[in-house]
Parts: sequence; structure tokens; C-alpha cells
Amino acid sequence: MKKMTVWQILTWGVILFVIPLPLVQAMAVELPSLYTSTSLAIQIGSIAYVWMLLAVYLATKPKWLDRLIGLPSIYFIHGVLSMLAIALAYLHKEGTSSYGWIKTTGNWAFDLFWGLLVYSLVFMAGWLTSRFKPLLWLKKQLEILFKHELSVWIHRLNLIAVLLVFIHVQLISYITNMTIYIWLFNGYTIFVTGAYLLQKLRSRYGLAQGKLTAIQPIAANFYELTIQFKSHHALKLYPGDYVFINFPNIDHLKELHPFSILNSVVDGTITLAIRGDGDFSRAVQHAKVGSKVLIDGGYGRFNPIIKQHPDDELVLVTGGSGIVPMISLMRGLPNRRITLYYSAHSKAGLIYQQEIETLAAQRNNLTVHIQQGRFFRSVPRDLIRPNVTYLLSGPLALGQSWQKQLLNNGINEERVYYEEFSW
Repeated sequence: MKKMTVWQILTWGVILFVIPLPLVQAMAVELPSLYTSTSLAIQIGSIAYVWMLLAVYLATKPKWLDRLIGLPSIYFIHGVLSMLAIALAYLHKEGTSSYGWIKTTGNWAFDLFWGLLVYSLVFMAGWLTSRFKPLLWLKKQLEILFKHELSVWIHRLNLIAVLLVFIHVQLISYITNMTIYIWLFNGYTIFVTGAYLLQKLRSRYGLAQGKLTAIQPIAANFYELTIQFKSHHALKLYPGDYVFINFPNIDHLKELHPFSILNSVVDGTITLAIRGDGDFSRAVQHAKVGSKVLIDGGYGRFNPIIKQHPDDELVLVTGGSGIVPMISLMRGLPNRRITLYYSAHSKAGLIYQQEIETLAAQRNNLTVHIQQGRFFRSVPRDLIRPNVTYLLSGPLALGQSWQKQLLNNGINEERVYYEEFSW
């Protein structure tokens, strides 16, 4: 398991302990003595609800948190936190008793959470399916019926389950009579509801608009999309970033989906390089030139890390289609000393090889190593040196192997980052 950064540890600590603490303290003070025997189970249920709300908040892709820990880490926390919340909900259910609509709403919410958890672990947990091959195989078999857009809508039924829990609590008179607790409970709910609705309104009305101007095949099952922004936009896009796009007027392409930016955005256009692996990425190649595109971004941690170490040499390590953000970095940082290690399983998988070699020939501060097959079984000692920042992308096995070896060789965790692109 990879070593967590300081920001990831702080994020987990705040989520698991700090945010639920006010409700725990309020309940400890205000809970009637009649319910002392079940106080632990009641507290557990309260914590479970807070974690459910936080999982909803994380689903809004808060950009401030993305720049600190990265969206892959946010989605990982979202998934694990949801499972922990359901586990606590089970303990709460077993440790308390209720009747009538209180019991009914609680049971409905619990059953819905469990069903959606099973579904989401197959279709919505890329951090899991990328590591567990049988689950990935099952997902690919079932995606014929359960397209990505359908899975997103099914996943949103979690909001109904959260609403049922909210109603469940509002029906319990001794809970609503605890003034401080219920104010906090309702306040947390209102904040997360507001954040979620704001994100949805922004996704519908506030995203940057563009027009698809070109679709260009560049290799087998790999193509470029060029998008021209229609007018001035407020997006902050940096080399190495990725964006979420959708086509609001095309069926099955209306949900936002992430893709890395290939170019440095200087002329009002962005170019996305896409491999047709999923149902969305396969369908998008058939979009018509001139189609309206909505863009949400930028996301990614490469730029914050580069800014954190402005004088460091950059060592970029990638494989296959993971080269896309690295090309953006090489183009966007012409004055930075960069060394690239780029590999693929096959010669055909080395996309953009000629362009990379041409770029290296034009710059004396860019060194590139390109080959079929892996470079090393272990990272050479001459790559372990001070004042170097290591940025990794591409296949999971490659990224994790380099990350582990670099950290084991004493490289500071702040100078090693793997942008895992599993959704």
C-alpha cells in the first residue's frame, strides 16, 4: 500500500474525527438518561450519517481539495467512507429498536445503501476494479447493458437513501428535542445539500462552453478531440491538467467524463487525446464536428507539485496513453530541465514517439528515453538524486512500482506523485 502524504492523513483525520465530533459531544450532553443503555449505538448512527454526508460532498469534486490530495484520492476516500458508514449503520441498526415509520424509513435507507454499494463496487469504483481483475472482467461484461451514464444515475439513488435517513431522524422525538444536536444535524445537512445543488447548477449553467472543431485518429483506438472555447472562460488550466467534458445535446454523452489535456492552452483551444476503452470514450469519437461541449476543469496535482519545487529537475515516467499529460508538461515548461521515461507493451502503443523525439532534438534541456517493454526491474541509483521531482502516470503497475521504489530509496514523498487515472 502506498505511503500517504501529510495532506491525505490530515484529510482522513478531519473526516473521521473532527467533523463528527461536535455532534458526538452534543449528543453526549443532551441525550436523555432513559437511552443511556443504547447511547453507543445511537452515537454510531449519528457518525454514520455525518460520513454519508461527507461522501456526498466529496462526490462534488471540490477543486480546492483536488489540488491538495488529487481527485483519485478523493474518490478513494469517497468509496471507503461510504463503506465505513454502511458498516456503522449496520451496528446502529442492530443496537437500537424502533417502530412504525421510524423503523420503516431506517430499513428502507439501509437496504438501499447496501444494494447501491454492491452495484457501485462493480461499476463506480475504478480504484477497486483496477486492482482486482475478476471484478474488472465482470464490469466489462456487464457494461454492455449498464452503460456509464446509467450507472451514474443509479449511483445517485444514494441521495434518496440519505434523505430517508434524514426523515428517519426527524421522526424521533427525543432526538429533535435535543436543541444543540438537531441544529448541528440540520446545519450539516443544509451545508452539504447546498454544496451539492450548487455543483449541479454549475454543471448545468456555469461550465465553460466550447465547440468540437476536429476529431483526428492518431493510432488504433486512439484519437484527438480539438475543442474551441466559444468565449472568454474562467477555467484555470495548467500543463498536465485534465478536464471533465460532456456533450449536452448528444444521448449517452451527457454525463461529465475526464480526459487529459494534450496541449498548452494558449489560443482558446484544448486538445484531448482519448483511448476508446469505455463506452463513453468509444462513443465520443462519433460526435459530430460542431457539437456543443461543456468543460469543467482543471483538475490534477502535477502543477501544484511543480510549483512547490520550482527549481527541481523533472523526471517524468509513464507508459502507453499516460504520455498525454506528460506531453502537455513538456510543451508547457520549455525552460525546465526534464527527463522522460516512456514505455509501452508494443511498438504501436508508443503514441507520439516521433513528436517527442522532435521536441527533444529542439531542446538541450529535454532528455527522452523511449522503448518497448519496461526500462528497469529496479530504479537505477543514478536516478536517485536531490533536487528532482518525479511525476508518474500511466498503467497502475508501472506507477505503483516506480512510486514504491523511489520512496524506498529515500526520496521525499512530496517529490513523488503518481496521478492514477482510474474512474
